[in-house]
Amino acid sequence: MADEDCYSRKISSEESKKGYIFVLKGRLSFFPPKGKTFTLSELQNEKRVKMESYHCTCRGPALPHKHYFIQWDGVQRGEKITITKDRKIAGRYFLVSKK
Repeated sequence: MADEDCYSRKISSEESKKGYIFVLKGRLSFFPPKGKTFTLSELQNEKRVKMESYHCTCRGPALPHKHYFIQWDGVQRGEKITITKDRKIAGRYFLVSKK
């Protein structure tokens, strides 16, 4: 599967503790615009979610920026997740995890 057809990452300990999936700024265009809700489905778990962000100074106060994420409880540190778009239903995405 080509990179532009999916979003993949390995879940960090912070993502696991806080219940979210971090989204790289360069991959935001794969998802609906920030704040617009969409459906994310994993097996029997289907939820309406949205892209969110928070201000961060992890690179120092001279380099403020935003981190983007999707709230999703239950992700585990080290888990490899892949999100793909539903080709039949607009605004619906599938989450597949490999532990």
